[in-house]
Amino acid sequence: MTRETDFASNPQVLKTNVKNARNNLLLVFAFTLINIILSAVSSDLYFLFSAFIPYVLVTWGRMFCGLYPDEFYTEETASAKLLSPSFFAVFLGIALVFTALYLISWIFSKNKAGWLVFALVFFAVDTAAMFVILGFQLSSIIDILFHIWVLASLAWGIRANAKLKALPPEETAVPAPGLPETESSENGEAGEIREETADSEILRYADLDAKARIFLEADVLTYTVTYRRVKKVNELVIDGKVYAEFESLIEPAHSLSARIGGHLIEAGFDGVNHSFIKLDGQTVAKKLRLF
Repeated sequence: MTRETDFASNPQVLKTNVKNARNNLLLVFAFTLINIILSAVSSDLYFLFSAFIPYVLVTWGRMFCGLYPDEFYTEETASAKLLSPSFFAVFLGIALVFTALYLISWIFSKNKAGWLVFALVFFAVDTAAMFVILGFQLSSIIDILFHIWVLASLAWGIRANAKLKALPPEETAVPAPGLPETESSENGEAGEIREETADSEILRYADLDAKARIFLEADVLTYTVTYRRVKKVNELVIDGKVYAEFESLIEPAHSLSARIGGHLIEAGFDGVNHSFIKLDGQTVAKKLRLF
């Protein structure tokens, strides 16, 4: 087997990446809306997985319209009270419009990938605004990592959607000229069976001394299957041999596979929070992944 290329060959993995990108958009909308409401009612609670610009608009609105407690406005900050309290509705309205754009992107990206591109650009602007306004602070590192994760997820979704469109349509087998249809069909089936049952090629022997993170390991039939990461490369290792690999700094959904002894063995990440090992399409092991 050559190097694993899921984006080019596995429609299910591609669809999962598009779905995950859209799901992240929905989460951004939901948590941003919650944060806007909490800020509007003067709550100190703040949830991650939220866009920055809508939240800061509401925060500024409260400050400039004099809606913070009196003790907030010292002599240095008294000049911040520039607007009438009734003007707060303008800040809130703009924040809600910005937030609604994430929901609109989620709805229409189901049929038009251009909305994923719009969401990527829009969220990139949100990320840039966060750095410009807050700078780099250790206290906001989780927010920064979240923004990077959403941007990567949207990028993977856009790429996966493009690869899906580039995949050739399924072709119906046509009997060879001059041969009866039954004979052609039988020969075709025999060829497919030979191709499907052929063992996958070994990429190399695994470096067992390398520093690796073991995502999941299981005994499958008579084989020991290990799904692990060495540096930036995820490997499918079976009995000490690497059969497939996938290299990525940030991991989208992917599946590494090998056929041995007539059986298909797969290992990978569902793109959400679980690693898995499958035998002939059936999950035999699954493990929660927090990062």
